[in-house]
Amino acid sequence: MGKKDGEFSEEDKIKCLLWCNRHCCLCGKACGTNIEIAHIIQKGKEGSTSNIDNAIPLCFDCHSEIGKYNAEHPKGNKYRPKELKARREQIYEEYTRHLVPPINYTITQEQFNNPKRTLPNIGFNIHHLGDALPVKALVNIAIFLDGKYIGKPEAGLYAGEHLWNLNPRFAIFGHFYAPKVVVNGTGKLEVKVEITVIDQYEREHRLLPIGYVYIREDNSWYLEPCPP
Repeated sequence: MGKKDGEFSEEDKIKCLLWCNRHCCLCGKACGTNIEIAHIIQKGKEGSTSNIDNAIPLCFDCHSEIGKYNAEHPKGNKYRPKELKARREQIYEEYTRHLVPPINYTITQEQFNNPKRTLPNIGFNIHHLGDALPVKALVNIAIFLDGKYIGKPEAGLYAGEHLWNLNPRFAIFGHFYAPKVVVNGTGKLEVKVEITVIDQYEREHRLLPIGYVYIREDNSWYLEPCPP
């Protein structure tokens, strides 16, 4: 059965309820069955949609509260969409962060039992360090030469286009090819890595980006905590 116009799909409702563990995303109380999936930008208003980004789980009282503000007689501060989304993400994070295991990843030229890789071949290792709960990941890599963006790896696996399956205590040792201009270049070669972990309830957790800078003399990399 399809969703009605202006209503959220059952799949999106279930995700919202799982992500908040049936807690109101405004007051934070546990609701049990007394919870509704409300529109942040109300139906009929400009910009309102019925996709999950416009959805917020609320108790009955808070659902009523967000529509009470009278702009003609303003007292206090109304709940604005940006604040509601931020509060919602705060509640979602509280009840889903335990689903994200420690993940280790690195850029390297090292290979097991083999000589080091040579440019434009660059190694990438990622390791699920937890003991339970498999997750998926999106790996997004950008390459810079002398501070100028020169592209992404050719393989879609490293361009945030395909999900990586990461089982507990599981490591993947991969590699990609940078644009060939890096081989004979003499400038500063940097790789920016952005990882998004997707938990079992399909919520995305974006890790802060990190970078690596290539040392040409040693054919190695060092960590750059503030990538370009």
